[in-house]
Amino acid sequence: MASRSKGKQYHPEATPVTDNPKHLERLGVYPFLFITYAVLAPLASNLDQIPTALAVRAWLVLLVAAAAGLLLLYALFRDWMYAAYLVFLAAVFFFTFGHLARLAQDRLSILDDRRNMLFFLAGWAILMLILSLKPVWSALGGRTWMAPFFNIVCLVVLVVPVYQVATASLPLDPSPATASISASQSLPADTSIPGLDCSSTPDIYYIILDAYSGADVLDELYGLDNRPFLDSLRSKGFYVADESHTNYTQTIFSIPAALNFDYIDVPTGNQEDGQYFLKRINENTLMRLLKQCGYRIAVLESGFYYTDQMDADLRLTGSGILNEFEGLLLADSPAGILAEALNLEPPAESYAAHRQRVLDGFNQLKRAYQVPGPIFVFAHLITPHPPFIFDAKGGQIDVARGYSIGDGDDFTGTLDEYRTGYAGQVQFANRKLEQAIDSILASSDEPPVIIIQGDHGAGSGLDWDSPDLTCLWERASILNAYYLAGEAPDQLYPSISPVNSFRVVLNTIFGTDLPLLPDRTYFTSHRLERQAIDITADRDSFANCVLPNQ
Repeated sequence: MASRSKGKQYHPEATPVTDNPKHLERLGVYPFLFITYAVLAPLASNLDQIPTALAVRAWLVLLVAAAAGLLLLYALFRDWMYAAYLVFLAAVFFFTFGHLARLAQDRLSILDDRRNMLFFLAGWAILMLILSLKPVWSALGGRTWMAPFFNIVCLVVLVVPVYQVATASLPLDPSPATASISASQSLPADTSIPGLDCSSTPDIYYIILDAYSGADVLDELYGLDNRPFLDSLRSKGFYVADESHTNYTQTIFSIPAALNFDYIDVPTGNQEDGQYFLKRINENTLMRLLKQCGYRIAVLESGFYYTDQMDADLRLTGSGILNEFEGLLLADSPAGILAEALNLEPPAESYAAHRQRVLDGFNQLKRAYQVPGPIFVFAHLITPHPPFIFDAKGGQIDVARGYSIGDGDDFTGTLDEYRTGYAGQVQFANRKLEQAIDSILASSDEPPVIIIQGDHGAGSGLDWDSPDLTCLWERASILNAYYLAGEAPDQLYPSISPVNSFRVVLNTIFGTDLPLLPDRTYFTSHRLERQAIDITADRDSFANCVLPNQ
């Protein structure tokens, strides 16, 4: 009879899962999928304000950090599946705390106290620590069903943001019926204009108040009589174009059209949208002409990526290390909440930082005359556009949800909240703007040129998917006012639109003879990529407009 071995018996089923390389395929990829979702979800909600490229660095850094954490935790615990779970919990803690805190603030007024917010953060951290204990993980089915379950859940929730970002980023052929919008009177590529006379070089202020609607809209939709403010402008020598409309319903189109004083084409073929618009803003015709006349270009940074990248001689506000999207991610993290609670420097993309940018913008505008001239001041102020963080007197409004500047049906509040907040923020902007104008006029050595415009109107009735579902009257109507170095040229008229603004300035101040273009309006949207739909005939339509008494 053969003798039995007295050595240790080998039982395959007893081999630790974590020590056998054959079980590596059971490692969950859900931490990396969750991080991808955490990056794409806020990007998809802000595609009209933030280019996709700004998210790449944050995504790669987070993936590398997660991989490094996974390796470190495996070295400590010799268990890939448990290590993946711990990385996932860390990501959940970082990316969900802000949203939970804002939700709790909305439901529990006690969290308005900053110290209580710190207790809430401590409680969330303790809960994560409890869940991270290995016995808890095992009891929750960590080794059996957790990885496949979270893999599937993360893949499912990724579908919508992946689709939204992909459709906004991939080069799609435009519809022939809506893509061609070039003007018949385009300028030469070298921007040389016959008759340009640089003998008179007044300082020029171009002030864009984002989403500022015309007086008729403010009166009928928002119950706000804006005549006292407009009369104040007229008393200072401004011409107010009472029937003005935007040329485009989206900032990314309207600003380059105004600066190039021409309609622009939509991107086509393999053109990268972000670079396309950056080039039209950075290499705009107006600034190149003004530099020929010895102007210095001063840009007031607003937090809007495309205008903040403008080639300028002077920036009137500073910028941080993080880009706009990275600040957005940080704003609702524990770091962002702690910064607000402890009165530290807030993340760039937070309500506190947004509030400070707007206040600094108006203050810098009042002092811009101190820059040795002649100067062209480009001031894009993201107000009265959401978020609504100022009341009519400039008091602080606390928003009980994560930071967002979404407008139209991207706005996450109610219609009443939009209308109340917007009306108050218009009054706040009026007061700050009057102070800035008074300072500019009183301090200028010679009468300046000041143009005040909304890049488009308000968006309480805006549906980004379709002009047929949008209150076009509200979105197309804009504030448009001109102070032309004390002159009142007959080229100004009630329905003049931004595309003709600097044609009039060049003709009046610099002796050119540029023809004025037809004042047309196009519907553009981050959800209708590479389309510009002519709505000129319908821009005063009341269809889809909900009046307050309805």
